[in-house]
Amino acid sequence: MDINGSMVECRRADNDTLIFRFYILDAPSPSSLPSYVKELQRHKVRHLVRVCGPTYNSDIVEKGGIAVHGWPFDDGAPPTQFVIDSWLKLLDGERGSEPATTIAVHCVAGLGRAPILVALAMVEFGGIPPLDAIGFVREKRKGAINQVQLNWLMRYKPRHPGGAGAGGAEQKWACSGCIVM
Repeated sequence: MDINGSMVECRRADNDTLIFRFYILDAPSPSSLPSYVKELQRHKVRHLVRVCGPTYNSDIVEKGGIAVHGWPFDDGAPPTQFVIDSWLKLLDGERGSEPATTIAVHCVAGLGRAPILVALAMVEFGGIPPLDAIGFVREKRKGAINQVQLNWLMRYKPRHPGGAGAGGAEQKWACSGCIVM
């Protein structure tokens, strides 16, 4: 079975140390779930964030050693404040892990809700301008992030102001060298 996934790596600007790996996916079906779990394990995924309604038994994923977080929000919309808070709390908790944490994110098709969270992480932790973050994601996920989500991200005010290159406290975690694989 072919998994429709895209890996986005985020590296520290000062020494190229990997901070996070994000694996953007579409949703598994109940029949594809065992292959899906093997793929997540192959990429050493520690967390799976589901931003659509549940369509499979998450116990199977958790038995594979992967924590599942269900933070759904409306298709085509930006994330809710609860989702933003939950996502950033997860990232804050995993930042600095050795080796760098791989976090998988999926929605139904892997084109809207999941990619906007990855772009948000790049803006928030890397100080990457929103259009650049969206561009990185769209390089690999053609058609990702709609106009409503793009407009929302353009107006988003990061909690870690400055990020990469600003000389602030968060500069050591900058991922201005993020790449899409």
